[in-house]
Amino acid sequence: MDPNLFHLDWQQIGEVLAGVVIMAFIIERALAVLFESRFFLSRWKKKSLKELIAFLVAAAACWYWEFDAISMIFLKEKVTILGMIITGGVVAGGSKGAIKLFRGIMGFKSTAQEEQEELDKAEKLRLASTLP
Repeated sequence: MDPNLFHLDWQQIGEVLAGVVIMAFIIERALAVLFESRFFLSRWKKKSLKELIAFLVAAAACWYWEFDAISMIFLKEKVTILGMIITGGVVAGGSKGAIKLFRGIMGFKSTAQEEQEELDKAEKLRLASTLP
């Protein structure tokens, strides 16, 4: 391909990025039911399961709906599995950003999340008071 013929379709890029953001918010809210549950917080809070689960769900959603942002931005004739997996990673990363937005900036937290944070603070204070 002649490199001089390359161009980006900015309207399509905007639509694809909007799709990524919307999918990230939907997946984040769907996974909040699991991630903010007392069961999950008490058993797997310290482990890296959230990121793995978010990636697997996002990649599966991109595969199911054939959403390959890279092929859509760079105008390929069809979507690819690698593109859908990479898009799933971007969506999963975006859902992590959405979590920070909801919890940190907007202050939205589940009751279980607030209780777990209180327990974590109490544990830190207890550990700090036992140090010489």
